[in-house]
Amino acid sequence: QLRKWTQAYLACVAFVDYQVGRVLTALNTSEYADNTLVIFTSDHGYHMGEKEYIFKYTPWEESVRVPLIIAGPSVSAGSLESHPVSLVDIYPTCLDFAQLDADESLDGHSLRPFLIPSSGEWTGPEYSLSATASTASVKKNLPALAREQHFSIRTEHFRYIRCRNGEEELYDHQKDPHEWVNVAGQSNYLKTLALMRNYLSEATGITLLD
Repeated sequence: QLRKWTQAYLACVAFVDYQVGRVLTALNTSEYADNTLVIFTSDHGYHMGEKEYIFKYTPWEESVRVPLIIAGPSVSAGSLESHPVSLVDIYPTCLDFAQLDADESLDGHSLRPFLIPSSGEWTGPEYSLSATASTASVKKNLPALAREQHFSIRTEHFRYIRCRNGEEELYDHQKDPHEWVNVAGQSNYLKTLALMRNYLSEATGITLLD
């Protein structure tokens, strides 16, 4: 069944790729070609059998990481940025390029410094935050409690995962890009673990206990 699953998934990818080509061809032959910012992304990734898991909805790299390609006037062509960012940064970026004012309470930060390096310094965090809802019950019309969810922090070097029951995972992407070895319990990663916990507390307001 995995062969059929993979074939169907790749067929979907090929179909979307073709449609993107159609859209870009239409844009490039229009009067808006030199005045449009193109953003290509998605809402989640898919496991294709990695870690004996199929589908989405995990805090691991295969599910959390998504494509993010931005092109347009003045944007550095062909450059690759490794700094983690979040999908909530897209809206502030659109407002920035459209020269519209953003509400002060708006989450996210404009990606302009990555797209046009001469435009200034990145003002966002050193990490991206992702959340995966748990099976904890939630009362109707009330927000779910942050401490009842699962969270994932990604920096350029590490991924940190904390589940609602307190279980932790830490992966060193320089040595282990596929996240096979959980180093959260290794003594030489204690400082990194503490830093990741601080990042999570900073981003969610959750007080973490060792």
